[in-house]
Order: sequence, then C-alpha cells, then structure tokens
Amino acid sequence: MSEESIAVEKVCHDWWLSEVSADTGHCRKTRAELRRADTPLEALGVSAVHDLNRELTSAGWHKRKNWPDRLSLIAIALAHLKEDQTEALASRFGFGDPPKLSRIRFNTLIRTESPRGLMRPLVRAISIVDNSANVRRLARDLYWWADQDRITWCFEYYGSADSKPNTTNDDKETNI
Repeated sequence: MSEESIAVEKVCHDWWLSEVSADTGHCRKTRAELRRADTPLEALGVSAVHDLNRELTSAGWHKRKNWPDRLSLIAIALAHLKEDQTEALASRFGFGDPPKLSRIRFNTLIRTESPRGLMRPLVRAISIVDNSANVRRLARDLYWWADQDRITWCFEYYGSADSKPNTTNDDKETNI
C-alpha cells in the first residue's frame, strides 16, 4: 500500500459521520436500511455501502478475502453505533462484574472467523453496550478480523490490554 493511502479507520469514520450518524433524513434512511439488513446481499442493496466501497478503494485499500461480506459487516456494524467512544469495543464488553457481555457470548464472537457469521452476534453484542464504541477501531478490526485482532480483543475484554502483544498491520495475515 502506498504512503498516500488513507487509514481505513479514517475512511470508515468519515463515512459513518456523513452517511449514518448525522440526524438528517438521508442518514436516518441509510441507518434504517442497514439495521434491517440480515444478510450481506441486503446490505449491498444500500447505496451508501457502495459509497464506502468506492472511498476505501480510492484511498488505496484493497479488497480483502470475502470482501462483499466484510464490507457489509463493517457497514451494518457502524450503522448500529449511535455514539463514538474512545474505548475499544472489547473493553466495553468486558467492563463490570459480571461483564456486560457474558463470557460465553464473547467467546462466540472471537471464535467466529467469517464476516458473514459475525454479523448477527456482533450486532446483538453492540446493543448490550448502548450502541456505542470506538468507530475507527471497530472499522479497522472488522476490516482485518484476523487471529491477531481476536487475540487483542481477548486481552481487552479481560482488562489486560496493557500486556497485550504489540502488533502492526504487517504482522496480520494477508488473506486477500
């Protein structure tokens, strides 16, 4: 990827701000369509998803393995967010005693490898934390959703994020 490429986090965050989070008629319609989408195909029927695809492509991001499913997952998950937080989603899931998201449900999430399989459980889990998460971080994690991301989520869920392994995108699997 070239140095001119814009981070996937920024592209997705900007898309979230302009296409789904604002209180406009256009955004309300897009949010409603994406929140009703139960499959990647239904999400791909929403024009804003194709805007996101174009923005990611023009920023230099390549289409990863299972791209239609992955793109749909990102769009649907972001459409369910009402508020941008500084805290990572996995940390929000693990907060409290007992944690907001049960360990069983959390383990189901991190064991799910396919974007299509992650769609419904993730949407249900997002609702448990009042539909708020770090938009940039969630978009990046879902874009990659490789073993290393799931490992990081485990460290964050259990509150030991300070001792998580250091990784870069170069370390991530490259299943394009």
